[in-house]
Amino acid sequence: MKKKYHHLSFEERFVIEKLYGVGVLIRNIAEFLGRSPNTVSSEIKRNSVNGVYEADKAKHKAYAKRWRAKKQCLKVAINSFLCLFVEEKLEKKWSPKQISGYLKREYGIICSAKAIYKFAESRGLDHLLFWGWNNHKGGRKRGRWKSVKDGRIYIDERPEREESGHFEIDFIVSKESRWVLLVAVDRFTKRTWVLKLPNRKRDTVRAAFSRLFHGVDLKSIATDNDIAFTCWRELEVLIKVQIYFTHPYHSWEKGLVENTNRWIRCFVPKRRDIGTVTEEEIKEILSFLNDRPREVPAIVHNKVLP
Repeated sequence: MKKKYHHLSFEERFVIEKLYGVGVLIRNIAEFLGRSPNTVSSEIKRNSVNGVYEADKAKHKAYAKRWRAKKQCLKVAINSFLCLFVEEKLEKKWSPKQISGYLKREYGIICSAKAIYKFAESRGLDHLLFWGWNNHKGGRKRGRWKSVKDGRIYIDERPEREESGHFEIDFIVSKESRWVLLVAVDRFTKRTWVLKLPNRKRDTVRAAFSRLFHGVDLKSIATDNDIAFTCWRELEVLIKVQIYFTHPYHSWEKGLVENTNRWIRCFVPKRRDIGTVTEEEIKEILSFLNDRPREVPAIVHNKVLP
């Protein structure tokens, strides 16, 4: 049975004030009230005034905090500019977190993603949220797998560094033809590049890597065990960096590019022949992905793709 949590009552705060004021240990106060010691400790720390805990002032501070939280959730609904702005961005498939970050950076308006979610739910705009219009389910996953033992290095050995130049790559394929999209995403800047290739043959992949990463301060690549990367040793020599592989059927280990692929699939559905995707459409996809605000570290020191 799920536990139910309740805010401290004024009577409990009064007991805390009296017992804590005469030096009773927090653990003993918590035991007397039937509360967790962390609850009592946090209450004293958050709602004391000038180092003194008083029940009346503590009650007022707690009430004011809850009132501000509820007001924040209604911030969009009570502001006509935010109502129009948020609805417009949701229709353009921006996420609440992206909208929140953009408002803060461009307008200096503090509006949490939670407030935007609440607004969308209250106005019946759930269908504009990602899972409202893109609810496709993945296929059946295999229950057993074998790791390839050919000397390749797996992703759990990849160093964690916050700098540009570390890429995740993947292919978007179609059953309708051999044409594929090669997707590359910088883990630090979140910037995305997409190349349309006629196939996944060794020479095609080598040429694509040479074109994509020419002149780039490349540091590492993470990808899956696609058959196109059986020539991974040649690719490492070509690009002069280490390639790390996800474990078989563990696509979530390169979650950034997988998430990016899901956005691209909004433009290129699974049943579409990728050979029919035009360069104009690819430019539209890249504009949609790269011109929206993304949550990234504030400063980028290293060179990335032009």
